[in-house]
Amino acid sequence: MNVHLERCLTAADISSYLSPYLTEGRKHESWQIDAVEIIGKKLIATVSMRTCFTSATDTKGFHLTIFSSLEFLSQLMIIYVHVWAGLASKTREGWMVESATRSIRAIRNPENIRVVMDVDAMRKRGESIYCAARYCITDDQNGLFEATLKGFLS
Repeated sequence: MNVHLERCLTAADISSYLSPYLTEGRKHESWQIDAVEIIGKKLIATVSMRTCFTSATDTKGFHLTIFSSLEFLSQLMIIYVHVWAGLASKTREGWMVESATRSIRAIRNPENIRVVMDVDAMRKRGESIYCAARYCITDDQNGLFEATLKGFLS
């Protein structure tokens, strides 16, 4: 590794390194939550991709990204906290204050994404509701992501 690396990149240099997914593909990717079951401190959901971006450099086709997974995990936390608070619809703003994700094995099936959310902490502070949860995201092809999120509704 070259520790003394110094280089000023031009716009053309930068362009040659850009990820098509990050610059354009991400904007066209969408997901939907197909089912949610809440049992105490556990939420189980099925998610599918409505539209997918497939990278030309990934020879195996679709793979779930951290970006899409953070979106639907956040949405699942918003759903759980609203239900926990006895609210019939989204009436509060959700704020993510901390997250960690780990892609252990690629999730390749866009139609069969399973999420298990285990709630570690729920607290009401005035009008705000705090939630901390652990997530396991899998598919039917042995894919596995793990994540933790902390957030609140205000």
